[in-house]
Amino acid sequence: MNTLAISKLSKSQFAKLEQSILPVVVPLEQSPTWGMFDDAIDNRTFLGSFRYDDEDGKLVAIGSATLYHNKGRDWIWFKHGPLFASVPNSETVQKMCATLKQQFTSVDNSKPVFIRLTMPTKIGRLKLPYEHTMYDQTVVVDLTLSEGDILAGMSQSGRRGVRSAAKTNVKVCEVTNDITTFFMAKCFPILQETAERDGFGIHPLALYTSLLETLGDCARLYVAGSSDEVLAWAITTEYNDQAMYYYGGSSAKARDSFAAYALHWEIIKDMKSRGNKSYDFMGIAGKNYEGLKNVTQFKIKFSKNIVDVPFTYDLPLRPLRYKTLSGAIKLKRTLK
Repeated sequence: MNTLAISKLSKSQFAKLEQSILPVVVPLEQSPTWGMFDDAIDNRTFLGSFRYDDEDGKLVAIGSATLYHNKGRDWIWFKHGPLFASVPNSETVQKMCATLKQQFTSVDNSKPVFIRLTMPTKIGRLKLPYEHTMYDQTVVVDLTLSEGDILAGMSQSGRRGVRSAAKTNVKVCEVTNDITTFFMAKCFPILQETAERDGFGIHPLALYTSLLETLGDCARLYVAGSSDEVLAWAITTEYNDQAMYYYGGSSAKARDSFAAYALHWEIIKDMKSRGNKSYDFMGIAGKNYEGLKNVTQFKIKFSKNIVDVPFTYDLPLRPLRYKTLSGAIKLKRTLK
C-alpha cells in the first residue's frame, strides 16, 4: 500500500493549518504548545507536529506526537490525534496507519513498541489499549447558553449544591502567583487524599506544576476554601475556545461546605466570560472505562450533555513484543 507524504511543521505552519484548513477544532493536546509541556516532563520527548499529504499534495491530516520512555517499552502518543482534513474512509485510515508505522519504527534512538492514537474507525491492525489511559464519554457544558440556562440544565442535586455553596463562606479564586509553592503546599496533599479515597492513581507533583508553568495562559489554577484553607481545587485548560477541567481534588471537609460545587460553578461562569464555548469535565465512566465511576456522579450533575469521544487505539509497531506486554498486564490484573 502507498503511504502518505510526511513533512514536519513549524509552530507557525501548524497555527496556519489549524486556523484555516481543518474542519475540526484542534485540541490543546495536539498543539506544539502541549509539546512544550511534554518536553518538560521526565521520560517524555516531543517528536514534533507533522503534515500528511496524499500523492496529489492534498492535505490528509496533521498530528503531534510524543515519545514516552517507559521501562523498556517505549511508545508514542498522538493524544486526541491525528486530525483529518475530512472524514476518512477505511482506506485512508489504513494508509495513515501504514504511514505512521513506517515513520516511527525507529525514532530518537528508540524502537517504540506501539503508537497510541485516536481513529474514527477500527481496522484490523488497531487494538484497544491494554492500559486504559483515556475515556469514551465525557460531560460538556455549553457555554454559549446564558448562565440561567446553564443552571437550568443541571440536575436538581447539582443546582441544590450550587445554592447550598452560596450560603457558606467558601470563596473561589484563581491563583496566579507562586504557583509551584502554592500547589505543593495547599493542593497536592488534597489530591493525594482524593486519590486514596476514590481509588485512582496520580502523577508526580512535578507534572502538575510543569503543566501550569509551561502552558502559560492556556492553564489556570482555581481554588475554593476559606481565607487560610484550601478545600477544593482545579487545574483548567483553554485552547481554541474550548475549556477543560484537567485535574482536581477536594478534601473530605469540602463536602460540608459544598466547596466543589462552588468551585466549578465559578469556573463555568469565568470560562464563559472569557469567551470559551464549552467546558469539558474530561471523562466519565463509559462502556470501557468503569474505573471512572467514582467521579461520574459528580460531573453529570453539571450537565445532561453526555458526549461520545472517538476511540483510542494502539497501533503495534512490534507485534510480538506488544502481545507479550499486553498478556502480562492482563494477567497481573487478573491476579489482583
